[in-house]
Amino acid sequence: MKKRNLSLLNVSLFLVLLIYTISLIWPLIWAIMTSVKEQYDFLYSPLGLPKEFIFKNFSTVLDKFEVNAIVDGIQVKQGIGDMLVNTLLYVVGGAFVATFVPCVTAYATAKFPQKKMSGIIYATVIVTMIIPIVGSYPAEITMLKNLGIYDTLLGVWIQKANFLGMYFLVFHAAFKGMAKEYSEAAEIDGANEFTIMTRIMLPLVKNTFFTIFLIKFVEFWNDYQVPLLYLPSRPTLSFGLYYVSNYTGNTISTVPLRMAGCIIILLPILALFVAFKEKLMGNITMGGVKG
Repeated sequence: MKKRNLSLLNVSLFLVLLIYTISLIWPLIWAIMTSVKEQYDFLYSPLGLPKEFIFKNFSTVLDKFEVNAIVDGIQVKQGIGDMLVNTLLYVVGGAFVATFVPCVTAYATAKFPQKKMSGIIYATVIVTMIIPIVGSYPAEITMLKNLGIYDTLLGVWIQKANFLGMYFLVFHAAFKGMAKEYSEAAEIDGANEFTIMTRIMLPLVKNTFFTIFLIKFVEFWNDYQVPLLYLPSRPTLSFGLYYVSNYTGNTISTVPLRMAGCIIILLPILALFVAFKEKLMGNITMGGVKG
């Protein structure tokens, strides 16, 4: 009787997970099918298979995908090449800063737990994770304008240079779990704190660092709100999709062309996931000195 109940539970869980998986995969399949349809084919059968595969939709998007950006008070059209450059600068720089700052801050707090500031920093991270901070956009924009770094990559990178969030705790746990033999051996050899951090401790968490960097890379690649608010003259690919999906006065306003644009922008992230799926889906682990 117990085995029968367990088997029924397994079947139920399998069906629930199967339905959930289909709900995640089906939108992607639908987007791919729609991206190779003519507009009339989509209107006639929005959920059916395409009558004819129109692969020229992708070349049309590559040629006509553009947005209007305001540069020095002048409206300028920026194409997919410009948006790709803006995206890489924003994503790579932002992901690195958003990973490096909590890493270094976590190292300092884990290295000197007896200092009052370490306790304050740790408590601040916990409190900000519990209490949501909303309504700060107007204040941030005003501050950036007063500092003269609004609508600049430097300003956005500085915004990302904070230690708040879950990944500070990940790095903190990694450094706390390290054996003291690493730093003690370096101190005996005369290494200072900066040398210990940069040449010994940080390389030991390189796998954790790279994994979090990849996660942040994907997060910022899909982000359109920050470029919309803080980089109006440097539209990214995600902002471009937001733009064409909300404004009909453009050459790729049809649903098939929009889906083709989504697929094109998805491909780099899909390639990144395939190349580093083990790091993205695996556990964040580290080694230590065995006694």
